[in-house]
Amino acid sequence: MVAGIAWQEVEGDPGWLDEAAYEGREILPGSEDPDQTSMGPMAIQVRRAAEVLGYEPHNLTDLQRDQVVSAIKDPAKNIFIASEYLAQLKAESGFADVPPEQMTRAQMQEIAARYNGGPYYESDAAQAYGRGFDRKVDQAKEALR
Repeated sequence: MVAGIAWQEVEGDPGWLDEAAYEGREILPGSEDPDQTSMGPMAIQVRRAAEVLGYEPHNLTDLQRDQVVSAIKDPAKNIFIASEYLAQLKAESGFADVPPEQMTRAQMQEIAARYNGGPYYESDAAQAYGRGFDRKVDQAKEALR
């Protein structure tokens, strides 16, 4: 799962664009919540990373937010955080008891859609992400061999 999501995200926005979006959202009135910005190699949102790290996103101090942003910019920490988030998504799914190595393609595709869409994983965009994951997961597995 982690390799498949990473493979999918390699095609995403470059890091400088993520940072510009985050900074812009912080200072421009009426813009989206900066904590909804996806950052780092696994493109995880600041608020999701905060939750994984045990923080309440709406109650972060500036120092805590800076630490979360710093963590998701670090590739190793980003992958760790995203992996934990994927584990949480699986635990919340209807197939939480299925061992990872026995998950079906459809189950992996659902987790990918949930990773992308969060509570809106049934949206067209999140479902398209899940289908993209399914098309590319074999390439990711092959790259690991």
